[in-house]
Amino acid sequence: MTPQSFPFSKNRYFPHKRMRSSDFIREQAYVEQKLAFLSRWDFGAGVALGLEVLRMDGDSLLVSPGFAVDGYGRWLIVDEPAICRIRTLHGFDALHGETALLWLAYHEEHTDPMFVPGDQGEVREYAAARERFSFYLTDMRLLPEAVGRSALFSDVTLFEDEDLRIRQVIPRILPGHGLVQIRLIVESFRAEPLDIALRYSPELPSIQAADSGRPLGFDQSIRLGAGETTLTLTGKLDTTAQAVLLSLPEKGFLLEKRGLPLRAQCHFREEFPVVSGNPLAALERRLLSQDPQELWSDAAEDIPLAGIRLLRCGDQTMLDSVFPLAQSRRAVLPCLKEQLLECGAFFPGPPPAERPAAGDLAPAAAISEPQRQMATGTVILNAGLHLQEGNILCSDEIAHELGPGAVFIEFGIENVYPAVGTDRNYTDLLLGDASLFTQASGTYERGFDRGVRIHPEKGTFELAVRLKGELRQTALRLRWFAWRAEEQASHQMLAGTLLRLEPDVARVAPGASVNFVPVFEQGLGAPCDFLIPDKQSGVITENGIYTAPEKDGLYQVCAQIKDRPETRVNAFVIVRTWMEGAEHGAGSL
Repeated sequence: MTPQSFPFSKNRYFPHKRMRSSDFIREQAYVEQKLAFLSRWDFGAGVALGLEVLRMDGDSLLVSPGFAVDGYGRWLIVDEPAICRIRTLHGFDALHGETALLWLAYHEEHTDPMFVPGDQGEVREYAAARERFSFYLTDMRLLPEAVGRSALFSDVTLFEDEDLRIRQVIPRILPGHGLVQIRLIVESFRAEPLDIALRYSPELPSIQAADSGRPLGFDQSIRLGAGETTLTLTGKLDTTAQAVLLSLPEKGFLLEKRGLPLRAQCHFREEFPVVSGNPLAALERRLLSQDPQELWSDAAEDIPLAGIRLLRCGDQTMLDSVFPLAQSRRAVLPCLKEQLLECGAFFPGPPPAERPAAGDLAPAAAISEPQRQMATGTVILNAGLHLQEGNILCSDEIAHELGPGAVFIEFGIENVYPAVGTDRNYTDLLLGDASLFTQASGTYERGFDRGVRIHPEKGTFELAVRLKGELRQTALRLRWFAWRAEEQASHQMLAGTLLRLEPDVARVAPGASVNFVPVFEQGLGAPCDFLIPDKQSGVITENGIYTAPEKDGLYQVCAQIKDRPETRVNAFVIVRTWMEGAEHGAGSL
């Protein structure tokens, strides 16, 4: 809990005042507390610049230089790259699970020693305190909410285990007439993708899906990446009530992970006030009416940097991977935010990559990056207790993230074992036949046959292992490497799937023009032919520029990848004079 620093107390000076040590301490505390108070309310708490965490090897993390503000408002500056040996970090021996949190903490180093008179002779003191930092580990846990968040949002954890956490976030005040979003925040603690099936059907008597009028909810399979994924439901309210009751029944939440059905761990039931005006203004009034000390009461003193995943092998523990925390944990530097706003004025048009419109289900869009030419990763195959010689273990489909097209993949079996005479671990990685080595350890005693099946059109692959002897372990850890040859890397990616034309439905005046653009998924675009089934439906150029006829009506426009009529997609154009259709907004039906 953050200590209270106000009301502030400062020195009062007057002629002939004799300064005591307590007066100097008060003078210093006044400046420090004022600065901390301003820092907390201006920046918030968390990482502001840098401080990225990377895995170096099975025992080491690298933390980049950066700047952060802790829960007391103190500034922490990491001035050079820091290498953290996880076994030497405070809290490592107390870890219990396979996931943990890496924290950054403030501490002071006393310098400039000197001797001063004391009650029993001279006492050693230090004339200066140098502000420094330290790192430590704790078990994975739910982090405290950002300041003021509890006044604005109902944030409930519906499910949590060693792989992921699912939270439900709803504004605490809803509009009586208008749209509102309900979000599920899914945090994955794994470095590799995690496939889940999620059904979410809350009881919301006064809220319907914005686009269909059906009850709000979804039932869909999702592939989660490391970190945070946001799923959004957009509903519409139309009520004169002063409050609505929202709840999650026992069968309203079902999570399927690795074939196991799992239920919600929280029975949600809460009443939300409804306002006829702007709910944002009501939420602002609610926030500004809070007690400042209560807003900061649950703030964490130290700063969470990243989550780490550990691999335990008997009594040995090694670092497996690092996963990021939510962006909401970051502090905000007002000067840099102003710089971004000023830079944004240089781009008056729409941004290069538009985010998808909010629908029933809208996972956070990933930022496009240059195509990678090499990737690596690990996968663990569960062998069970009675695997015999000749049995085959197969992995699920794995995304190598090099994009569609032909790639080369090699893999071997990793084995972690203690080094002789030290407290460290060594890691063996064998690619090939274990029988060629006169001495092999652990996993490699019996050898194995290997197989890889690649799916070029999907950018995925599968691994298979056949044992040449009885296995003594319950799991195998495979390390895979994927790369694209230089001559193939220079070629263009395979064409993706033609999904639709944009816009899907256009409303224009007679004789007006509209530009149709093909939209592709999972790959690059391809040249398309545009055509109109009815000769009286207007004209369209080879570049997709359509000119409407002079007659009102509903017309169809088609597009297909050149010489591939099976890929055809359709769009529609509503031609209507503006005088007749003026009551309809642009793009509405």
